[in-house]
Amino acid sequence: MRAMAFDAMGVLYRSWDDLVELLIPFAHAHGSRLADADIGVVYRRAMLGYLTTSQLWSELEIRGEAVDLDHAYLAGHRVNPGIVELLDELRERGVSLGCISNDVAEWSRALRATHGLDRRIDHWTISGDVRARKPDERIFRAFLASSGLVPEAVTFIDDRVRNVDAAAALGFDTVLADFAGVTGDARAVTTVAALSDVLRERT
Repeated sequence: MRAMAFDAMGVLYRSWDDLVELLIPFAHAHGSRLADADIGVVYRRAMLGYLTTSQLWSELEIRGEAVDLDHAYLAGHRVNPGIVELLDELRERGVSLGCISNDVAEWSRALRATHGLDRRIDHWTISGDVRARKPDERIFRAFLASSGLVPEAVTFIDDRVRNVDAAAALGFDTVLADFAGVTGDARAVTTVAALSDVLRERT
């Protein structure tokens, strides 16, 4: 079976760098006095599964109930226009869909439920669950182990060159997406429509 695995931030969702675009402004707006770099350190620990979101907010020196803060923060995320339609089309073509993402596990589950992605994507491999972040090969191997797929059967779509290169080194077919226009790489597809055309050719 042909399979496709998507990155989340920057591919499924609009935010290319959720730390800079969303979390740091949210933290400062809610009273955190930590430097941006220190917020990043806390975030990466949570992304590797070492902190719950309750612990994350506490370390960011933000007061409030974790569930309320999670809800308010996640409201800033938006799905890329056209992505849901693309996922539906691929499913209709019999393609098995997955996601390999660096994310806080609790946030990933909440976001995909909110936006209906959990009904469309079967295999989710999240850094917070497996304690490995792209481009570490362990997260890709965790995806293969949980999905039962072989890398040669999977097209992996990501917006970071280093992640695409790491997957290609393991035998994945790869596509570099650059919807935010930040990579400067001539290989990249720059719109969801262009990505749709590329993926249709691979089904």
